[in-house]
Amino acid sequence: MADEQYLTSLQPFILLAKSATGRAAADLVMQATAAPGCFVFSELLEMPNIQALANTSDGRRYFDLLKIFAYGWYGDYRDNAKNLPPLSASHLHKLKQLSLITLSSKGPRNLTYTSLQRTLDLPSTRALEDLTISAIYAHLLVAKLDTKAARIEVSSTAGRDVAPEEIPDMIATLKNWCRQCEDVLGDIDEQVRCVQREAIARKRAADEYERVVAMRKEIIKSEEKGGGGSSGGGMGPGIPSGVPSGGGVAGKGKRVISEGDESAIRGSGGWGEDDEMEIDEGPFDGVTSTSSGGPGGANTSKRRTKKGLGSGLGGILGSRQGRR
Repeated sequence: MADEQYLTSLQPFILLAKSATGRAAADLVMQATAAPGCFVFSELLEMPNIQALANTSDGRRYFDLLKIFAYGWYGDYRDNAKNLPPLSASHLHKLKQLSLITLSSKGPRNLTYTSLQRTLDLPSTRALEDLTISAIYAHLLVAKLDTKAARIEVSSTAGRDVAPEEIPDMIATLKNWCRQCEDVLGDIDEQVRCVQREAIARKRAADEYERVVAMRKEIIKSEEKGGGGSSGGGMGPGIPSGVPSGGGVAGKGKRVISEGDESAIRGSGGWGEDDEMEIDEGPFDGVTSTSSGGPGGANTSKRRTKKGLGSGLGGILGSRQGRR
């Protein structure tokens, strides 16, 4: 936006330069360089009548002055002041404003108060601050004044005209930048390929894991269908052979006696209907409990048994030995 404003301010002088020659062209240069809001001059510098000033000894001075305003700075004028036209206060003020742009591009070391006062021939810190503030309001700089550190912090600057001798350096800089961009893009592409390879490897590992799990499941299912009914002569999978399905050892520590055992007890005269005795909770003598739900464990409830417990048990044992 600011560059368009600068070009708009220059347009009247470009139109006048089409017809101005000789002394009129020289006066036009002085008017354009002093005009407020006019900070670019390359279009005016390229006009044929302005170029013609370089062919005369007197006109050469004005042509060189216009080049300094286009892409030079205050030091260029100061070093060649004897060969250039004298400048008014408005000329000097504008040239120093443009010089702030040039010095900002050279690094922060050139933006200390001391350095700028010496370089721009400013009499005081106040004069430097006023110059900087005017450049900021003219949209030449985006900057802050750090009075404590005595320096100017520049964030960005407006563009200036490019000198012909600067073009090769600009081309080299752009080529170097392009190479760096290509290197960065190459690194990014390599990282993308590496991530893709890792993703493929993880996918293969996950697929292999799922395949192995599915195969194991099929093997387990086939084993259950083929031999899981009464393995080892027991009553079911995982039940040892010789243990009755009713369980000689049942939950809650209860003992279950089959009908045959009961008949044997009754036949042996083990006990009568009215004979009963109490048995305390806790394990039998000589039997160590191995679990809370085992025989004689903590869950064993009171049981009423017949007085003829000893003979009844003897009858059971005898009956079982006879069966064997």
